[in-house]
Amino acid sequence: MTPALTAVLAAATLGPLTLVVARRGMCTLWVPGRTETAAIVALTGVTPALANYSGRTIAVLLPLMLLGPAAAVVDARESRLPDVLTAPLLGASLVVAAFSGSTGARAVAVATGVGAVAIVLAVLSTELLGWGDVKLVPSLTIALAHFDALLSGLLRIVALVGLTAVLVGIRHRRAIVPYGPALVIGTLSVGAGL
Repeated sequence: MTPALTAVLAAATLGPLTLVVARRGMCTLWVPGRTETAAIVALTGVTPALANYSGRTIAVLLPLMLLGPAAAVVDARESRLPDVLTAPLLGASLVVAAFSGSTGARAVAVATGVGAVAIVLAVLSTELLGWGDVKLVPSLTIALAHFDALLSGLLRIVALVGLTAVLVGIRHRRAIVPYGPALVIGTLSVGAGL
């Protein structure tokens, strides 16, 4: 299948599904606007196309492509990453890793270590890292470790968190900076081979 066809099919199926999942994960009523809809549909369409083009294994990214953008939207709108999204994402990531042989086992081991560090950071300061972020990190680490891209993923995520902090800080001085969008987009960009 060509990357263009992959993009169109993924955008047509995963985009609307992501919007529905995000809406169900929210506590408040949310009707996505045109800009949000276009961004989510583009993200869910472009990621598998680029992964397909670069020869990456889409199966490793599939759980993150299905649930990651929805979690990012909920975090951006409500400053929380709900268990209803992070738990299935982790479960699906573990299943994919289980079928990936030694690469998957290594990815789970790395994710366990990174998850432990995230727990310590959250215990030391919930202002530094929230518990929703702690629950999201192992799934993302499994994908990044699978592609041997932990460092590049971390650098992208840090850059995106910084950009998010600047954008949020411009609008509201003491606003909470949602890490979810940076975590998900940073990981998907590395997984897609960008």
